[in-house]
Amino acid sequence: MKIKYLLIVLAMVAITKTGFAQFSQDVLRYSLSEPGATARIKAIGNAGTAIGGDLSSVSGNPAGIGFFTHTEGSITPEFNSTGVNGTYLGQSTNSNSNTLNFNNASVVFYSKLNTPAGTDKGKGWLSLNFGVGYNRSSDFYENINYQGTNKSNSITNYFADLANTQGVDPNGNGGSLQDFAYSNGLIDLYSSGGYLSNVFNTGHGAPNQPVIQSDNTIRQGGQTEFSFAVGGNYSNKLYLGAGLGVANIRYTLSQTFNEIGSANILDQNNNPVVANFNSSYSQVESTNGTGFNLRAGFIYKPIDEIRIGGSFTSPTWYTMQDDYAEGLTTVYSGGAVGTAVSGPSDYQTTYSFHTPLRVSGGVAVFLGHSGFITGDIEYVDYSSIRTSTGDGYPAANVSADNHDIQTNYKSTANIHVGGELKLESDLYLRAGYGIQGDPVKNYGTNINTISGGIGYRFLAYYIDLTYTNVNGTQQVSPYTINAGGAPVASLNKTSNNAFVTFGMKF
Repeated sequence: MKIKYLLIVLAMVAITKTGFAQFSQDVLRYSLSEPGATARIKAIGNAGTAIGGDLSSVSGNPAGIGFFTHTEGSITPEFNSTGVNGTYLGQSTNSNSNTLNFNNASVVFYSKLNTPAGTDKGKGWLSLNFGVGYNRSSDFYENINYQGTNKSNSITNYFADLANTQGVDPNGNGGSLQDFAYSNGLIDLYSSGGYLSNVFNTGHGAPNQPVIQSDNTIRQGGQTEFSFAVGGNYSNKLYLGAGLGVANIRYTLSQTFNEIGSANILDQNNNPVVANFNSSYSQVESTNGTGFNLRAGFIYKPIDEIRIGGSFTSPTWYTMQDDYAEGLTTVYSGGAVGTAVSGPSDYQTTYSFHTPLRVSGGVAVFLGHSGFITGDIEYVDYSSIRTSTGDGYPAANVSADNHDIQTNYKSTANIHVGGELKLESDLYLRAGYGIQGDPVKNYGTNINTISGGIGYRFLAYYIDLTYTNVNGTQQVSPYTINAGGAPVASLNKTSNNAFVTFGMKF
């Protein structure tokens, strides 16, 4: 072992993303967006591809704004309550977060087209409408906690793997995570076996005693988009539309993984001792990005009771700036006989990426004036996400990220069904169900959404109320071990959301 004169060690470090990881997980997070919508469309499971005549069409299928016969606007605030149940090494922990945001605000301007005198007023191009909207397509707010007792390994085994694959500065001047794990006494270089954990190893004097592990993660931010759309009505049979989206990403992460246990270190007299330690590995990240996309769509009415719709959304091309720092703090019991302090430093990385394209199709069947039932399906290939080089993001990392994306992600289908029933002349009842397919080949599940709501129309005004319950499960590992056996946390996330739309026709 390298001689270390310490029983209390403090080291805080920050390194670039080129040293800690790439962006394959980040870009997947930013590709899972779903357009914000009015409470009406939320209530029918977001099955809006073939409906038309709803302000959600501005950010969804732009052909739908061709149905409007007057100018109309609405706003839709939302309340989200998210709970995460984390199960880790047989122990369960709950955490919650609550947020209030605007989900959608849109307006459509009706523009009637003049038809030549003497021609059928119901034939040809009848209107060309324009829409502008703001929508929130992703909400990153959540708190995650899990903890348990690990009897098999330690995060220090991960640090040792980093040291063996990426190296350690023998002079103690390195700035990588494994360098500071080495300085902290959590790993050491042995004559046989290379770098090993001083907490768990075989044949080199580690205590190999259970460690108490816990993770606390706070995520904040969201994705928003300003949408611009145009839609036309041809003979009340065919509706065509096109649109442009200008997207924005804001994401922050604060995560601390804590471990308490025993390690074999050297005291000030170079004698091996087993000391209790409390070590925290922290990560802080702040990301901002802007991008744009294009969309086009159609809705066709073969008969008045049936509408068939389809839409295409191009990839969103983003330019990102990422500010990342990670740190390691270790405190040993038994008295202060030495201290090591380093950092922190701050590093910024810029890069580009594009999300997958999206293709959707849907059918709606109208039951006279009594309501409708509708369903649609959306195809997304998450393995087509691609990143590009930028400052602090070299070609080697880009290649590794894109390989990980192709290897670990897959294409999937998102399915939405719903319906609306007119109870009285001005009162509507709605329900829906949605499935967002799992984009990860392993350790994930589909996200299921159950929704319901009511709507009321009076004069030129309307109000819609919707409740949605969203549930999904994810498997995550706080660290990896080359030899296998890394612990896995199961995160069951449930979101209870309320939406209210206030609308007015002009």
